[in-house]
Amino acid sequence: MVHAVVTVVTMMVLWIGARPAGASEAARQQTPPLPIIARGQSQYRIAVPDRAAPALEYAARELQRFLREMSGVRLPVVPESGVGRHPAFYIGPTRRAKQGGTRLGVLKEDGVAIKTVGPDILLQGQNDRGRLYSVYVLLERFLGVRFLAHDATVVPKRMRVILPRIDYAYSPPLMYRETLYADSYPKEIAARQRLNGPSTRCDETTGGKIVIYPYVHSFAQLVPPEKYYRAHPEYFSLVNGKRTNATIHGQLCLTNPEVLRIATDQALRWIAENPSVPIFDVSQNDGEGACECENCRAVVQEEGSQHGPILRFVNAIARVVAQKYPGKWIETLAYAYSTKPPAITKPLSNVIIRLCHAGCYFHGFERCGLGANLAQYLNEWSQLTRRIFIWHYATNFAHYLAPNQNLNGLANDIRSYAAHGVNGLMAQGDHQSPGGELAELRQYLAAQLMWDPSRDPGAIRREFCQGYYGPAARDVLDYLALMDRAAQNPDIHAFGAWDPKDTVSPAFAAEGIRILARARTRAGRPETARRVAKLLLPLWYMQLTYPERYGLASGEGRQVLAAFRQAVAENRITYIREDFSGESMPGWLAQMEARYGKEGVSPGP
Repeated sequence: MVHAVVTVVTMMVLWIGARPAGASEAARQQTPPLPIIARGQSQYRIAVPDRAAPALEYAARELQRFLREMSGVRLPVVPESGVGRHPAFYIGPTRRAKQGGTRLGVLKEDGVAIKTVGPDILLQGQNDRGRLYSVYVLLERFLGVRFLAHDATVVPKRMRVILPRIDYAYSPPLMYRETLYADSYPKEIAARQRLNGPSTRCDETTGGKIVIYPYVHSFAQLVPPEKYYRAHPEYFSLVNGKRTNATIHGQLCLTNPEVLRIATDQALRWIAENPSVPIFDVSQNDGEGACECENCRAVVQEEGSQHGPILRFVNAIARVVAQKYPGKWIETLAYAYSTKPPAITKPLSNVIIRLCHAGCYFHGFERCGLGANLAQYLNEWSQLTRRIFIWHYATNFAHYLAPNQNLNGLANDIRSYAAHGVNGLMAQGDHQSPGGELAELRQYLAAQLMWDPSRDPGAIRREFCQGYYGPAARDVLDYLALMDRAAQNPDIHAFGAWDPKDTVSPAFAAEGIRILARARTRAGRPETARRVAKLLLPLWYMQLTYPERYGLASGEGRQVLAAFRQAVAENRITYIREDFSGESMPGWLAQMEARYGKEGVSPGP
């Protein structure tokens, strides 16, 4: 897991519900559609409340920007009092919106409502994020704009911009949506893809975000071993007969009353110091190391689960928090050794369980025996609480750039989570640097399904490839189909960190290189050619790492390495694997240069 603390804050209301709020498709009434722009002219204005919040001003500028890019016409942004007799897009809680009767009552967290009333278009939302999102939904759903990636937005060019009569309301089933990819952090792409998690750089101009403090693995911050271990080793977990002060593979002694007192006091200080943060984390350290003392083992035996001591501890803190700070939430992990729910104790109403993914990437946790425990535990947790977040793994942590045939598995899992009533989801990808394997497609696929799990994953792939790869799209789709066929093998599984030579056959690599070489000849624009070359990086990585297995002739290594290095530089890729030393990519390239030699330099013996 990544370790991070996010300090930008926002208020939020945690809604508990698994189904979209009464989404009605744009109702085409008998009245004619609305001509917004024609012949390079428009009478329309973009109106915000006279005292508009920053997010509403941002939303107005985004609508103005994309309508201008679409048609060449720049609609004025004005306060509502300055609209006059012009028709307008009204964003947010304007007087006109209140008169128009948009269906705000059905909306839940981040929900959107779009309604045409006479010549006007009312863009509303459950909160400021929802109001901004209503602009993006209007552009996507009714005008064909596609926010594909940080470096690609598809905006159809139109001489005439016409809108149908609309009465649309929708709330996403997942109120917390996050893709842990480096390229999903900037607020511009995060907001456009409706990602609202702590890792994004969203601020008040984009309606804020869901903030969790600390992010996860907080036991060592609640009761720091450097402060307490020397005088009180009994505060920390007993492992193999010895107390440990390790913060990885070491935990707290959760039945010690002094540990509970210290942790409760610290949690209350966090809340007092961060009054706008809605969710506070009280969760186990990374790794294993559960306490094996007599009292902790007795609770585990009584509860039939290692989560028993954790949940009793968390509930005790959450009970005090509910009394002193009603409306605040306590989140805890069900992770590693603690994924099985306890038999007796249930989470209090202000406790969120973040269940961590375990299951085959390729087949999905409900379609493969490797995910049987996760399927069982998710079902059991959903019987105990309706407040469940998921930490989902989506990358090979040992080989960020290797082929990862998980696109179908990822889509299946996201849809399964939503069907089980999960409230929030984070999909962890190549979080340390841009440009991971299929990062742009996987981010877009995940974001679209988090917003609307009913969407067809195949259609999402096609629209991405057509917009991102242009004339090479058909070949790229052929390559993705090759990946899908490889993932169907019932005997090949992947999870967490694995050796990709066990999941990538030489035949797959050879056919992938052939397909993508054809795609490069059709790419056309340099930008498209660069994107196709990035698709080749995983296959070049396999050749360079395992030359004998993938038939890389001794004389070809230097040429492949040169192409690899160029693609890495163009895509700003700095990590080859999860690594916090800062030397991941430079160190790996140095190893490859020692093996194959630099351009213009003869390789050694």
